[in-house]
Amino acid sequence: MVKLNRYHLFVALACAYAVSIFYLSSLSAPPSPPSLGFLFGVVHFLEDLGLEFLIYPFYLAYRYPDKFAHLMLYLGFGLLLNRAVSNSQNSIVSKYPVFFSLSIGTLYAITDEVHQAFVPYRTPSSIDLLADFFGLLIAQLLILVYFGIKKFLCD
Repeated sequence: MVKLNRYHLFVALACAYAVSIFYLSSLSAPPSPPSLGFLFGVVHFLEDLGLEFLIYPFYLAYRYPDKFAHLMLYLGFGLLLNRAVSNSQNSIVSKYPVFFSLSIGTLYAITDEVHQAFVPYRTPSSIDLLADFFGLLIAQLLILVYFGIKKFLCD
């Protein structure tokens, strides 16, 4: 009998997340990001006050909500992939979780873009793929920073 552990849990979560990404990609008209009407009002208000520098960190979400959605979706996927790979029984794989998480996530993103070529009214996009990769990369950087801070504080 197989004993379920953290590895199995994170693999199951990563697979479920991948299925949800696949489902969203298979929709001819996926749900669009929420209306940003309120955000536009805030931006114009800040611009009138000369405080537009406050919106620079949110520029991607404001200007390109679709690409920001890709980035955020794959950021979550990257976090789950890292935890799954880190808990792997294979010592080589678990030793390099960042590399394997980026590799697996990028390969999945490529197949996701190819899949969209077969969905009516959808097209594959290299810019979407780049946003997916950056989401995966940011996830890995967040994990490295988290564990670096944790190690620094515990030592």
